[in-house]
Order: sequence, then structure tokens, then C-alpha cells
Amino acid sequence: MIILFALLIVGLLFSFLARFYTERQAKNQLIRDATSIYNVIATEQFSGKILSDSKVRQAIRQNILPELRNLESNFTLISRDYKIIYPRDEEAEIFKNLVLPKIQYKLNPKTKKTIVMKLKINNTENFLAILPSNSNAPIGLRGWFVLYSPVGPVQKLIRSLLFVLAVSLVITAIIAVLAGVLVAGAIAKPIIKLKARAEAISKRKFDGVVEIHTRDELEDLAVAIEKMAVELKEYDLTQKRFFQNASHELKTPLMSIQGYAEGIKDGVFENNEEALEVIAQESSRLKGVVEELIFLSKLESQDGLYVFSETPINKVIEKSIEKLTGIAIKENIKISLTSCDNVYLNIDSDKIIQALINVIGNCLRYAKSEIKIICQNRPDWLEIKINDDGNGFDESEISKLFERFYKGKKGKSGLGLAITRIILEKHGGSINASNASNGGAEFTIKLPRE
Repeated sequence: MIILFALLIVGLLFSFLARFYTERQAKNQLIRDATSIYNVIATEQFSGKILSDSKVRQAIRQNILPELRNLESNFTLISRDYKIIYPRDEEAEIFKNLVLPKIQYKLNPKTKKTIVMKLKINNTENFLAILPSNSNAPIGLRGWFVLYSPVGPVQKLIRSLLFVLAVSLVITAIIAVLAGVLVAGAIAKPIIKLKARAEAISKRKFDGVVEIHTRDELEDLAVAIEKMAVELKEYDLTQKRFFQNASHELKTPLMSIQGYAEGIKDGVFENNEEALEVIAQESSRLKGVVEELIFLSKLESQDGLYVFSETPINKVIEKSIEKLTGIAIKENIKISLTSCDNVYLNIDSDKIIQALINVIGNCLRYAKSEIKIICQNRPDWLEIKINDDGNGFDESEISKLFERFYKGKKGKSGLGLAITRIILEKHGGSINASNASNGGAEFTIKLPRE
């Protein structure tokens, strides 16, 4: 529709310009013919002479009519007293009755300029050029020369041009529509595929790959959709594992609480104190899991939960170590820190302390004798490496360490490292786990410098 509308506008514009140009050319030609007549009459051959009617007609016939370039043009000579000098035939009568009354108001002896106008004569449109003679013209030829030519040939030329234009536009429109259909089909086909793929993904049908090889933005979109499908599939699996693990973590203490409560009710235990102690411990454990879940949910959804400020990272790490010093002494494990002096980061110090406690606490459960914390300045970020001298990770568990409720052999709720990952990502940073060269576990934390 846009192409057809554009062609219509071009056609109308061309029609207007063609009509304007051809009519202007016809008028200019008429003025040139009138000027040629003027030049012939103003020659010395007739200057100052009084010619008879027959002489005038002969002069016009011999000297003026050959100058007319348009053979369909007609020429009339009008005297200053508004009489027809030439020609003396039926054409003169027609001119006298139909034309002269309409142009007489323009015949002013004082006017020295050529006048061009359009006039209908015998139901035929004509262009008229009215040229006044000057004082050098013979007395018998003084007055006005009216040269008029029918508009018909001009209109015929315009119609021919418009016909050629119309045919050209029709052919162009057909080609444009066919090309548009082909291009639209080429664009629509991959879009239909992408739409079907998106609908399948919305129904959690992640398997199946849409392949588009257009080498343009549509191919990039297809790649992005497939990447999204992979991530959504992984997220869906993570959510399923989360609900399974959450139900397991919540079910275990609840079953224990229920069992001991029913035992007390039925009088199974001789000493209810031990049963009540177990119920209290399991309730506390259940409360801890629920609180960590709520905290994790807030960390993910509430950006206002973070309060950022320029903070020396060295003090943040030292506070994290300080909070775990009691456990480290109890387990006879040494925690060493390579200082990060004079490094300030825009962070929420409380959240970063919590993240570091989770990581260092995880290392404390598996370390044999030592945990090392090393800071390294990079151009764009600060890198914190935390490693222990334990047995390290199994290769199969590294990819699951930061999932919710994934627990190692000595893990607790399985939420600590997941909380750490969320906190660091909200800071624009990241955390990765690997096995250190000494065989122990190693966590690498990156925080942006700006």
C-alpha cells in the first residue's frame, strides 16, 4: 500500500509538472513567433510607408507567415481603431465577433509588452499572444498583432505523456507488488517460525530449536530466543529442584516435630524433656530455613533493601573474619588476609559482610588447618580469592554450588551460597568456585571498582 500510494503521488506530481511545462513551452513559442513577426514588420522595408490593403496582405504573406514556427497558429492584425487589417476572410469575421470583444479591453496603445492569455474560440481553447507594434512600423501596419494557436496539440502531447506515465506506473506497481509480496514472504516466514517457537516456550516446551539463516537481525533474534529458551529451561529446572528441596528441608523438621509431639501426647516418652528439646531444636532449624528463604526473596526482589556507600573493603573483610573467629579458634583453623589497603568500593557493607561470612563459613566446614583470603586490584574490579586446604570439590558439584538448597556433605540449609550469589550480582559483581592448585576449594569474588 505504501508503494502504491507513493506511485500515485509520483503520477499526480508528474501530471501537474508535465501540464505546466508543456503549456509554458507553448506560450513561450507563441511569444517567440510574435517577436519574429514584430522584427519583420519593424524592418526598414516598410518603415515610414503607407501601404494599401493589398500591399499589407502581400507583405504579411511574404514576410510574416514564413516566420511562424507553429503551422497551426493564426495571425490577425488589428489597427489602432480596432479594425481587422488582416486577414479579410471568414476567419476575420470569426475573430471580429468572438475574439475581439473579449480582448479589446487589453488593447492599449500605451502598452509596450507582449500579453499572453488563454481564450476559447468556437469551443476550442487557444493561447493568444498580443504584441503591440512600435512607431517604426509602417503606418498601415500599426496597431496590434494577435497570434493565437489551439491548445489541442499541447493537450494531445500531455495525454500522450500521461498515457506513457500510466503504463509505466502500472508496470512499476505490478513489479513493486510482486517484489513486495516476495520480500514480505521472506520476512514473514522466519517471523512465523519465531512466533511459533515463542508460543511453545510460553507453554514450557523448551525442546526443539528454530533455525533461521537470514544473516540479519531476524537470525540474531532467533539466536536470542534460543538462548532465552535454554536459560528458561534451566531456570524451570532450578525452580523444580528448589521446590523439591524446600519441601524436603521443611518436611524433615516438621515430621520430627510432629513425631515427638504425638509421642508426648500418647505418653510414649518417660522423660518429656528430651522430646521437648528436640522439638525446640527442630523448630529453631525450621525457623532459620524460613527466615533465610524470606531473606533470599527480599534480596532478589527489593532493590531498596540495599544501601550503598563508599566503604574501605579491607574493613569489611576484617569484620567478616572477626565474626567467624570464634568458630575458627574452636576448629583450630587459621584465617589469613592479604590486605586491600586504600581500596574503596561503592557497596552495601552489611550485605557484603553477610556474603563473605557465607563463603568463609563454608570453607571453615571443610578446611583442615588454614583459610587464605587474597585481594588483588584489577583495572576495573577488585578480586577477592578465598581458598581452604580441604579436599576441594567434586567436579560434578561445582555447577550446583550456588543453587538453592544444594548442600555438600557438611552443609546446613543449602541457602548460604545462593544468598551470596544474589548479593554479589546486585552489586554488579560475581562469584565462581573451583579447585585450587593445592587441592582445596577456591572461591573467586569480583566487585566493580566504579
